[in-house]
Amino acid sequence: MRTFGYGFSGVLLGVYLIFLGGGDTAVFASLGLSLASGAVLNIVVGRYGDRFGRRRSMALFGGLMAVAGTVLAVAPDFTWALLALAMGALSPTGTEVSPFLSVEQSIVADVAPAGKRTRAYATYNLAGSLAAAAGALASGLPTLLHGAAPVTAEPLRPMFLFYALLGIVAIALALSLPASVELQRTGTRRPLTAASRSRVTRMASLFAVDSFAGGLVVQSFIALWFYRTYPESRAVLPAVFFLAGVLSAFSFPIAARLGERFGLLETMVFSHIPSSVCLILMPLLPGFLPALAAFLVRMSLSQMDVPTRQAYLAGIVGPEERTAANAVTNTARTVSQAAGPFTASALVAVALSVPFILGGSLKIVYDLSMYSTFRKIRPDGL
Repeated sequence: MRTFGYGFSGVLLGVYLIFLGGGDTAVFASLGLSLASGAVLNIVVGRYGDRFGRRRSMALFGGLMAVAGTVLAVAPDFTWALLALAMGALSPTGTEVSPFLSVEQSIVADVAPAGKRTRAYATYNLAGSLAAAAGALASGLPTLLHGAAPVTAEPLRPMFLFYALLGIVAIALALSLPASVELQRTGTRRPLTAASRSRVTRMASLFAVDSFAGGLVVQSFIALWFYRTYPESRAVLPAVFFLAGVLSAFSFPIAARLGERFGLLETMVFSHIPSSVCLILMPLLPGFLPALAAFLVRMSLSQMDVPTRQAYLAGIVGPEERTAANAVTNTARTVSQAAGPFTASALVAVALSVPFILGGSLKIVYDLSMYSTFRKIRPDGL
């Protein structure tokens, strides 16, 4: 339910904010505000999530989704829309960046059968990505119902009311989870051990580089880039992001099998580098179709590191440390990703291609650094 909402909001959000009166620079910066607010919530989750209760935490975030969607749907102008973005319950990336992620990653690791953790993460991400892809396709509903690509905010408002309804469904689903998803040892908060803290700190630092690079080219930015650069893309953008989401989704089970065969770290790194090369090529290739091809190839590879990364982190810390470790790394990712749109808002003054080139280059640096730093550390189980 949640990622379905992220799917259509990720495609529509940038354009919707433009229609509400935001300029390109202000819109790109506002996407960073949304990510920064989510980072604050991730810090809260890391400190209090297990003690407050995983189900109750997830229900609370569902409530934030409902409120943010409602505010965005009725916002009379860009300034009011900023209130919704400040709640940290929207995803301009079109993927999961919310505090839900830290809680759910811990649940998946705890309930996965022995030796099947990576496959459990792959299934979890497959379901979420397929829903996000369907959401991206649903972003075409305003065009379908309006009879043409919208040129004002009005046809898009019902989509954000629908987003609010999805938040209410998320509340119900969270509260319906069994008691077994809760961490049983909640009497005192256990800090990360020295060894785990060292590993998590190094990993969070590297994740920050990757996420900053990704923040330069979040889905809302890419959708707006296609919209601006290739007018012929406007009618097919929902289908484009649907196909991209499907390609990403089915890369997850492949990544799990590759991780079991070749190693989690190796799969993370060596699937990520080619996707970064495609990101660099997108604005350099001549015409819409070559740029589209580079984008789709990138999306078929770029998310293969997600289940392997989640399983790897779960395997190098203790079970009672996972929520805290996930919160630390997710916060580092979200904070640095939030800086990406702010930086992109300045870079586009030079050229729209600069965020793609810089983002892809930084991601390659991240991959090589990750492999160099962690190649001798093997996780406990897969």
